[in-house]
Amino acid sequence: MSLGAGDTSDDDADALHVRSEVRGPCLLVQADGELTILTAERLREHVLAEMRELPPPPRIVLDAGGVGFCDSSGLNALIIIWKAAHRAGGEFVLADLDRRFRTIIERSGLDRHLVAYPTAEQALEALGAG
Repeated sequence: MSLGAGDTSDDDADALHVRSEVRGPCLLVQADGELTILTAERLREHVLAEMRELPPPPRIVLDAGGVGFCDSSGLNALIIIWKAAHRAGGEFVLADLDRRFRTIIERSGLDRHLVAYPTAEQALEALGAG
């Protein structure tokens, strides 16, 4: 799996830095920055590409502890990733959401589909990597 794929330059005001690693049967994706119309595609494409390299079924944890903001494009990217994982018989969960991000997920109603864990380690354990 590639580390640092999708990184942006430091002078990008809407930077989203994405890195991933395999932990047991799971893909742990860490995102830092803002998940907006300018960066959502970067996250989506990174996760979908990495997911194709996993043995089935894909089990993906997005550690979003470093995401400070998420707009509707970001939510759409999460939905696309969730649907792709479920179509393949897998899981996509979130971890370490800050209060604002959690509120956005809840108010949009996505909390009915996107399970969130307090920490990445708890999410990994729930998906069988613990």
